[in-house]
Amino acid sequence: MLRLLKIEWNKIYYYKTTRIFTLIYFGMLVAVGLILAYIKPTIGGMKLDIAKLGMFSFPEVWQNITYLVAIAKIFIAVIIITNVTNEYSNRTLKQNLIDGLSKKEFLTSKILTNLIFATLSTIFVFGISLVLGLVFSDNKENIFKGIEFVGTYFLKLNLFFSICLFLSILLRKSAFAFLGLIVLWMLEGMISTGEVLIKAWMGGFENIDPYGFYISNYLPLNTSSKLIDFPQMKLEGFVMGGSIFAYKTVDWTFVVAALIYIAIFTFLSFRLLKKRDL
Repeated sequence: MLRLLKIEWNKIYYYKTTRIFTLIYFGMLVAVGLILAYIKPTIGGMKLDIAKLGMFSFPEVWQNITYLVAIAKIFIAVIIITNVTNEYSNRTLKQNLIDGLSKKEFLTSKILTNLIFATLSTIFVFGISLVLGLVFSDNKENIFKGIEFVGTYFLKLNLFFSICLFLSILLRKSAFAFLGLIVLWMLEGMISTGEVLIKAWMGGFENIDPYGFYISNYLPLNTSSKLIDFPQMKLEGFVMGGSIFAYKTVDWTFVVAALIYIAIFTFLSFRLLKKRDL
């Protein structure tokens, strides 16, 4: 395992684009912790203090921060896709196999890289959420209530990275892999819209429940999105001047779906490597 990690480290460290995107990504995470709490946007002539609105209060802070920073995962996706597709364009994969590296070891090295990025990011997010909660939350009795969102964030990253890894091996070129990601996202959006229209045609738009059961929610990218859903808000928070964020638990059906998809995409990646000529 250490040998595989050393090989991957050399490939990532000496590639300038990878270093730049890694610094940007973790720099953004640090910036969230340092700057976000002091941002006070003005909406409709009224200045909003997001800290006083309860964004960083326990237990909601765990979902709020993990949802917010998950958007930046695309920077790591660039590293993963570029790292894999460069193996084909630079023919380093073929050379590694000639030097004795098996296809299984090659895939394992990429998965380990994904796990390391996901682990480091999760540690950063845990630290940021904990510090913001301790500084701005009035309720410090159950600070670890809702911490399952941090574990879900780790799973969310690994699912997204496994999709990127599969597309990179399937399409071999970074531009095609990114295009494949966009096409997959658009297809899932079309399927989701189609399902809503069918439900509306059968029962009327007034019967559409945005929080109801939709099969399309369990498509790969939608599952990744639903692992940490948009934070739920409560109207009485605006009226009473308290927190506008409502505590929400993790939907474990999406956790199970994510684990299944990670296994599927990992298996498909290995089958492609095993069957395809290099």
